Amino acid sequence: MSSINRFIQFNNETINAKRMIQLEQLARALSRAPYLTLTTRKLSEFRPKESAISISHFWNHREPDIEHKGQLSDLYLLTSGFWRHFNLSAWNRYKKEVNHLPLREFALQLAMSAEEFRLSNLIRQERPGTESAFVVREDVYTTFHEQQLMVNFSKGFISDSLFSFLYVALRKGSQTALSVEDYPSFFKLILSKWQFVFDSTSTAESCKICLNILYALENVMTKDLTHTFVAIHENLQETVYEDKNKRHLDQQSSDNLPPSDTIEEVFRTWHRETEKQQGPHLEYELTKGNKGKINNGRMEEGDESNEIESEGAGTSTSNKKSKQSGKINGKSERRQTKQSGERFGDEHLHVTLEEKRIELKDDSFMNENILSIRSDQKPLVKAFTKEIRKRIDQKQENLRTNLSKGRLTPNLTSLLIEQRPKPFYKKNNPSLPLDAVFGLLVDSSASMIDKMDETKKAVLMFHDVLRDLGIRHDIVSYYEDAYEASELEQPNVFLFCHQVDEGAKDNSEAIMSLDANEDNRDGLAIRWMAERLNRRPEKHKFILLFSDGEPSAFGYAANGIVDTAEAVMEVEKKGIHLLHLFLSAEEPVEEQLKLFHMMFGSKTATAKNADEFTTQTLRLLRRMLYIIVK
Repeated sequence: MSSINRFIQFNNETINAKRMIQLEQLARALSRAPYLTLTTRKLSEFRPKESAISISHFWNHREPDIEHKGQLSDLYLLTSGFWRHFNLSAWNRYKKEVNHLPLREFALQLAMSAEEFRLSNLIRQERPGTESAFVVREDVYTTFHEQQLMVNFSKGFISDSLFSFLYVALRKGSQTALSVEDYPSFFKLILSKWQFVFDSTSTAESCKICLNILYALENVMTKDLTHTFVAIHENLQETVYEDKNKRHLDQQSSDNLPPSDTIEEVFRTWHRETEKQQGPHLEYELTKGNKGKINNGRMEEGDESNEIESEGAGTSTSNKKSKQSGKINGKSERRQTKQSGERFGDEHLHVTLEEKRIELKDDSFMNENILSIRSDQKPLVKAFTKEIRKRIDQKQENLRTNLSKGRLTPNLTSLLIEQRPKPFYKKNNPSLPLDAVFGLLVDSSASMIDKMDETKKAVLMFHDVLRDLGIRHDIVSYYEDAYEASELEQPNVFLFCHQVDEGAKDNSEAIMSLDANEDNRDGLAIRWMAERLNRRPEKHKFILLFSDGEPSAFGYAANGIVDTAEAVMEVEKKGIHLLHLFLSAEEPVEEQLKLFHMMFGSKTATAKNADEFTTQTLRLLRRMLYIIVK
C-alpha cells in the first residue's frame, strides 16, 4: 500500500533499513543471542516478552557521524553493558525500597543514570574501540542536559533540573555544573554524595548511593520528575515479567541452583517459554458425536451415539486447514490455509497463508479487451523476442577460431604466411534452451486500484514474452485481508494467475481478473516466492516484484521496510535475482526513490507514469534475460 505521501510531512519518518539490519546483526553478535530483534523507540529500552531491544530516536536528524555513533553507543550499553553486568536482584531490592517514596520515578531514573556511567566505563575498558562512540554520546547528552537544567529550573521543575545537574556534574565536574548561581543550596549537598558513583563497581553500590541521596532529599523536595529521561528499566518491572521471574527463581532455588541475576537470562527465559508455546500440542479435532445443543436456553446432554453434523479443527503454529474448495495446479482439491510460523521471519509469526487460483471475472468484453491489448503490444513483444533469440543464436556458435591459445587447428599454413599467427581454436559447450524460471509478484493492495488496468497490460506482456521464449513462470497476486487481521492471526492470500507447471498455457483471462484488495506484506511475499523457486531445478531463478508503495499491514507498518530489505538480502544470498518495479501514476518524488533504493538497492526501477509500466517491464525482462544468455 502506498503510504509515502502522508499529509503531515514532518511525520513522514522513514528509517535506514540497511543500517538497522547491520545494527541488529551487531546486537546479536555482542549479546550472543541470535533471536534478538532491534527496533527504534523514543528512549532506549528492553522488551523481554518480544525478545527485542530498542535504540533511541534521540539521535535522529543529526549529522550522519553523530547519528551513527550515538546509535552505536545505545547498542553498546544495552548489549555489552546492561545485558550481562546489570544485577536484577539488587535492582528489585532497590525498587521495593523506593516504591513508597514520593520521588519514586526520580529514584529509578537516577539509579539507571548511575549504572549507565558505570557500565559505559566498563565497556570502554573491555572494548577500547567503543571509545569514540561514547565520547560523542557524552558530548551530545551533556549539552542536552545543560539546556534542560536551565529550562526546567526556570519552570520550577526542581526534580528534573536536579537530575540534569547530576548528569552534567558526573561528566564535566562539579565546578562546571555549579557555574550558574541561584541553585538551591541542597544541590551541593547532594553532589557530595553523588561523587561516590565514580567508585561504584556494582549495581548494588549504585543503588546504595542513590538511596543515600533520596534520604537526604526527604525534607527538601517532594515533587517527582515531570519528564522521562531514562526508560531502560520500564519493561523490566512489568507484572508479567515479575511473576515469571519469581517462579523461575523459586524453581531454581528449589534445585539448589544460583538465581539468575542478569537481563540476558531473563531474555533467554522468555525466549524458551515462547518456543515451548509453539508446536502441534494445541491441535484438536472433534470427530465424535458427543455434542450438546441449546434448545430454548437449555443445554442438551451429550450422547456418543449421536451422528456427526459438523467437524472442527483447532489451530496451532504448525498448520491450519480450511474446508472450502478451490483449484491449484488445475486439480480440484481442498483449499489449504497454512500457518506461517517461523519460516518467513519474526514479523510473520501469526500469518496464515492461503494459496488458491484466481477467480475469473464474468466480463463479456474481456476477450475483446485482451485482443486489443495484444494487438498494441505485438510489435514490442515480437521485437523483444527476436532480440533475445538473436543473442541465443550468437551464443550457440560452436567454434571460435584464430585464438592465441586453445586447441591446435589441423590447418597450420598460418604459421608460414602470417606474421602473428593464431593457429588455435576453442569449442563452446553446446547451448541448452534458456534454463530459467521466473516468479512475478503483483502487489494487490488497495492503493493499486487506480493503476490496476495498466498493471494488467504489463503483466500480460510479461506472460506473452515468456510463453514465446518457452520460459516457465509464476504470476501471483498477493494481499492481506485487513478486515480479518488481528494480533493472533493475519490472513494473507496468494492468487495464482499462472503457474510454472502450466508451461506455455495462455492464462490471459486470469491476468485480466486481477483486482485491488487491502494490505500488502512485501517481505512475506518475497520469501514465499523464493521458497517456491528453490524447489525448481532450473539454474537461473528470478523474482520480479510490482508494487506501488511501502509495505503496510497489521502490525507491519513500523518494521515493514526493514523486513523487506532483509528479505531481499536473504533471497540474493540464495542465488535468486530480484528486481523491483515501482508503479506510480505520477512523477515519483526524491523521498520515494530513496525509500525503494533503501529496500531494494540498485535492483529497483521506477515507472514515472502509468504509460511506462509496459516499457519498464520490458527493460527489466531484458536485464534479467541478458544474465542468462551473456
